Amino acid sequence: MEDATFCNCFRLLNSGTAAVLIAAVITAGTSYAQSGGVSKADYLDLVEAAVAAYSDTHIRDYIEEVERGGVQEHGFPRLTANLGGLIAAGRRQGREEVFRRMMDICCRDAKKGPMKKEGGNEFSVKELAAALQDLERAGVFPKEVTDGWRSGIAEIDPWRSYRIKPKPGGKKNSYNWAVFGAASEQTRLAAGMGGAPKFIERYVSDQMRWFDEKGMWRDPHEPLVYDFVTRLQFAQILFAGYDGPSRAALEAHLDRGAEATLAMQSVCGEIPYGGRSNQFLHNDTFYAALCEWYAARFRKRGDLVTAARFRAAAARAVAGLRRWLAERPVRHVKNLYAPGSGKPGTGIGCEGYAYFDKYMATMGSWAMMAVRFADDSPLPEVPEEEIAAFASSPYFHIVILRAGDYSAQFDYNADPHYDCDGLGRIHRRGAPPAIGLSVPCARKPSYRTERLNTRALAIAPVGEGTLVPAGSGHDKDGSWANWRQGAFDWRCRLTKDGLSSELRGEGDIAQSLPAFEFDGKGKTTITCAGNTLVIRYRGWQCVYQTNGAIVDTGVSCCNRNGRYRAFEARGKNALTVLVSIAKET
Repeated sequence: MEDATFCNCFRLLNSGTAAVLIAAVITAGTSYAQSGGVSKADYLDLVEAAVAAYSDTHIRDYIEEVERGGVQEHGFPRLTANLGGLIAAGRRQGREEVFRRMMDICCRDAKKGPMKKEGGNEFSVKELAAALQDLERAGVFPKEVTDGWRSGIAEIDPWRSYRIKPKPGGKKNSYNWAVFGAASEQTRLAAGMGGAPKFIERYVSDQMRWFDEKGMWRDPHEPLVYDFVTRLQFAQILFAGYDGPSRAALEAHLDRGAEATLAMQSVCGEIPYGGRSNQFLHNDTFYAALCEWYAARFRKRGDLVTAARFRAAAARAVAGLRRWLAERPVRHVKNLYAPGSGKPGTGIGCEGYAYFDKYMATMGSWAMMAVRFADDSPLPEVPEEEIAAFASSPYFHIVILRAGDYSAQFDYNADPHYDCDGLGRIHRRGAPPAIGLSVPCARKPSYRTERLNTRALAIAPVGEGTLVPAGSGHDKDGSWANWRQGAFDWRCRLTKDGLSSELRGEGDIAQSLPAFEFDGKGKTTITCAGNTLVIRYRGWQCVYQTNGAIVDTGVSCCNRNGRYRAFEARGKNALTVLVSIAKET
């Protein structure tokens, strides 16, 4: 028999109410960038949009599954905490009993030991504790109910309940799980729900050595997602009152990372590509949450200009979600292929661990962190930096250029399981990010694609040799990056008109040109005539122009966003290519 209480609680999340809610989020996006900030209420709207993406049947099945077999991964407690935070904020009224059922399960299972399959308690305990604090302050449930949950969370033993506990001092023990665990323990400690100070200090102190000279945090293989999201956990540790022996070192590292945080955002609001877990909606909300933490930090110091820059960056990230939240059904990854079932191993563009049930709730979790970090009070209007160049440390091996409405990203030592060397991103403000390129196509990507790739693909010289940086910078007219690859000299410059490059070598030379072909739902229009290649998509066009000839290689390659055709610009000795993106006329 269908659970009437359950369905009454969640039906509105997937009907007209949900559509109106998400439409409101989409409409509000325009004003974010104009006002220079996102309000706490706006972030709560994003949490609601994340919860609304789960149908009533999906949620009911999810609850029944964990009641039978226990909580298997951290998507369920994160979804529970999202709902609890909304109820505490006066939203989702009438859904208290469903939440109570979910919270009972979470508090029952978290103290039992590590999750059995995907994920770990270290990722979600902090969220349950914070949501419970919100609910206690709001007085939504009787004290005997919240005290029961409080007792359950307090009984968690991190040495037994958390899965990953690398031995401090080990040569290969950078691991974001340890930092998530420390954040959960510090949050519990601050809330008076247990918490182990020795556990916190053990892992905070040990993980300090994995920051680089730019203040970026090095997970194994240096994926960019895990720089940002792990620094966000360190920010939560400080936010929750950490004052241990490593506090000064931690604050210094995070302060050093402030410049990189702003410099790496694309004009479309996206974090840089590079490595695993990229191109998911939760990337935008964790970036926004980290920016809100930095904004509050600089505001407290009296540096209102820097605070305003971070709030504006958060606004760009949130605005970048508008298109994806408008799609039906809502996906958690940035393409339009049919969504996966929500279980491991499903979903184009997803690693096996990056399925809907885990990562859609995660979008809401980071938005809820932004709610807690954000300060809505006014800041001065600060214009976005027009021209800039940023080079990471060699650990992250990226160069990012900005000029006018364009930004571009190069990678010169890419993880071959996810990316490839070359210019893997060119974005134009307002344009669909994938029309130029948002991420390269790896030869053998460690995520699901619609078909196997036979080659890697980015905007890059065609030929043997490793891409080696030969300097980057900017002047009053634009930014630039120079490269050597084997016998080739490749000079790239970004201006308000687009990206121009010159490739020099002996004899026949070529440069690859990815042409966006399919987003998982709809095809683009591609035309090639002589020395000009045009890709039309959603009212925009990406144009490649060369002094040589453009040839269709007949090969298509896939990345997380869709499918690209591999064209080449070919010439002799010296080859120029201009890439521009503009609205169709």
